[in-house]
Amino acid sequence: MACAVGLAGCGGSSGGGSAAPVTVDPALTKLGPDHGWNQTNVTADAASLKCNTAASDPNRGITATSIKIGGLVSVTSPAGAAMGDTTAGAEARFGRANADGGVNGRKIDLLDVRDDGSDPARDADQAKAIVEKDKPFASLVATTDGNYIDSFCSGEMPFFGWGNNTGFCGNVIGFGITGCQTPATGSPRAVDTTGGLLVGKSVPAGAAKTIALIGLDNDAARQGLVTVRQSFDIAGFKTVYNKSPIPVSGLTDPTSIVSEVMTADAGKPPAVVFFISQFNDAIKLTGALKAAGYKGTIVSPIYDPRVSGLKEFDDTYALLQWQGGFNTDIPAVAQMVADFKKYSPDAALSLTAVAGYWAADMLVTGLQKAGKDLTVDSFLKTLNNNYSNYVPGALPETRWPVNHVAPAPCETVAHLTNGTWSAGPLQCGAIARTN
Repeated sequence: MACAVGLAGCGGSSGGGSAAPVTVDPALTKLGPDHGWNQTNVTADAASLKCNTAASDPNRGITATSIKIGGLVSVTSPAGAAMGDTTAGAEARFGRANADGGVNGRKIDLLDVRDDGSDPARDADQAKAIVEKDKPFASLVATTDGNYIDSFCSGEMPFFGWGNNTGFCGNVIGFGITGCQTPATGSPRAVDTTGGLLVGKSVPAGAAKTIALIGLDNDAARQGLVTVRQSFDIAGFKTVYNKSPIPVSGLTDPTSIVSEVMTADAGKPPAVVFFISQFNDAIKLTGALKAAGYKGTIVSPIYDPRVSGLKEFDDTYALLQWQGGFNTDIPAVAQMVADFKKYSPDAALSLTAVAGYWAADMLVTGLQKAGKDLTVDSFLKTLNNNYSNYVPGALPETRWPVNHVAPAPCETVAHLTNGTWSAGPLQCGAIARTN
C-alpha cells in the first residue's frame, strides 16, 4: 500500500534534506477535536477546478431500483497482494445499506472491481474500460497510481477512496475520505499541522528530534514522503534521511537501508523512523531495524490486526487518519465491526479494508443527501456546494470543495504493545498556506 499522511510542499530530497524546513504560525499547532478544524486562508472554488463539465449521460448507472458502482483497485502488485481488501470493506457497508432498503429506494449494485495490478499503464486502461464498458454511476478507487484520472475526467465519473494518490487532487470528481493527500508539487501550498506533532510526543524530553523517511519506489509514496516531511518540519524535526529505495516488486534484503538509517544522524540513528511501504516490506524493514538494535520510534501508516502477534511489530506506532477497528467503544466503529462480521466475515479489519468501508460510507451519505431525483450532475453539484462528511469519533470531518486541494488535518497515533493496539481520540490541527 502507498499512503500519505498530511500534506507537504517543501520538496523531498534524495538524501538528508537540503530543502528549507517549513514553518507556520505557532497558533496553528494547537490540536483540537476531529471536526471544526481551522482552514485559515486555504480556499477552493469548485468552478476553477478540473473535470468541471456536465456529464454526457447524467442518468448513467441509475434505474428506479438500483445504482451501479464500479471499482478500480490495485488488487495485486508485483510484490503480491496490495489493496484488494478494499472491496471487502465496501461490501460490508453496502451490505448494510441494501439490507436497510437501499439509498432512497435504490439498492447498490457493486460491480466486479477492475484490477490495475499496480501498473500505471494498466491503471489508465482499466479506468477507460470502467467509463466506456461498465458505465457505473460512480466508482471506488484504491490504487497506487493516478493515471485513471484522464478517463474519469472525460467521463465525469465521481469516485471515492482514501485520497492517497494524485488523482484525488485538483478536480471536482474525486472525494478522498481524508481529503487530497498528494497534491502536485507547487507553491504556495496547504500545510497540515497535525501528524508530526502527535508523533513528537513519543520522543523523550530533551532528545534530538530527528527523523528518517523511507518510501516505496513509486510516485505516490515519493509524494507521500514530501507530505509527511512537511508535517514533521512543523513539529520541529530535522530530516536526516529521505529516500524511496523499496522496490515496488518487493523488498528482498533491507540490510543496506537499515545500515544507512542507523548512521543517518551524524553517525547515530534518528529518533524516529517513518516508512511508507507495502505490508510485507513493513514486516521485513521493522524486523531488520530491531535486529540492528534500533531503540527509537518506528512509525508507519500501517495498522493491521494481522501484525498484532508478530514480535517484531511490538512497541511500534501507526499514524492513522481514522480510528482503527479496535476502538469499539466508539459507536460508529462498533457498527463498522458488526457490518464486517455480517457482510464480510472473512475479512481482516486492515487499513485498506477500513478505508474501503469509509469510502463506501461517504458515497452512501452523499447519495442520501443528493436525494431521489438523482443524476451525476445533481450529485456532484450537491457534494461540491459546502458539503461536509463526518463520522463522529471514527472519521474526521472533510469539507468540499476545499478538500479537493488540501487534506483533512486530522490523525491519531495507534500503539501496539504486548499484542494489543490502542489509540487516543482523533485530533485535528489546521491547514494553512505557506510558501
